[in-house]
Amino acid sequence: MKPKQSENLAVSSPKRIGMDYSMRTNEEEARDGKATSLLLFVRAADDLARACRDAEELFASRRHHRDGSFTNGRVLGAWIDEHAVTELPQGLTLRLPSNQTILLAVRETSALWGIWTVALIESVCLETRAGMELSHDIVLDALIALEQSDDGRVGRYSPAFVRDTPRKQVGAEIKRLNTHYPFRIAWPIYYDSAGGRLSL
Repeated sequence: MKPKQSENLAVSSPKRIGMDYSMRTNEEEARDGKATSLLLFVRAADDLARACRDAEELFASRRHHRDGSFTNGRVLGAWIDEHAVTELPQGLTLRLPSNQTILLAVRETSALWGIWTVALIESVCLETRAGMELSHDIVLDALIALEQSDDGRVGRYSPAFVRDTPRKQVGAEIKRLNTHYPFRIAWPIYYDSAGGRLSL
């Protein structure tokens, strides 16, 4: 299963939600599967707080219009990398230690051009065609593999946690990720799955 190229994307008119956002949808793929997660791509660490506020506004607008595409997925985190914001691929494949291959397919994006992009991602095992839940490790492995083609790129990842996750649990996960991915982990993001609120 190959990701669709950019020419197969339908581009909608920017929607007004306090500012202009661009949005695009991989329509053919979106009909076939259900998005399972959301990932923010942010230009720089200084833009992360703004990206969270804007994404929260976007989620609220989608809820108001009863559009579930950006409101039903789990927020995974934010990848801080100025190149990925404007050069986001339509799909990433990753070979897992279990010898399974997972496809991270981008179904829909909404963006404030050059500053942030929020992507609706579906993860599928290519061998079984079954959906697979994403972990921070899988996402990081895929994103780090993506940037290996450019030696000058060093992205950082802000993992997201449900707002009421105990701080001790958050700290333990951040410590674990820092051990496996040194110098790659930024501060955590907290989200309210019911209201769509994001905060640092």
